[in-house]
Amino acid sequence: MRWFTFGKVVTAQPGRRFTFDITFGPVPISRWDYEFTPTATGCEVTESWTDHRPSVLKLLFRPVFGNRAPRNAHGIHTTLTRLKSAAETTARA
Repeated sequence: MRWFTFGKVVTAQPGRRFTFDITFGPVPISRWDYEFTPTATGCEVTESWTDHRPSVLKLLFRPVFGNRAPRNAHGIHTTLTRLKSAAETTARA
């Protein structure tokens, strides 16, 4: 199944935060947020996802797409693991 969504950057603070919203036409779908916190050895990245779909859409699409929360939590973990690996590889090069 294919569908088209659109992203709009709502916050872009270099070295601090990057946030974007996803919509399907006029319907809000989600917000993705990346926060960068300086540490003694680099930075910590926190990624979060907030579901903004109207309740009726969540109920209608759950049988088709399942529960998005566990799937996105897994995706967040994967993204952050890959980002850490890429950053550490670049730092050693």
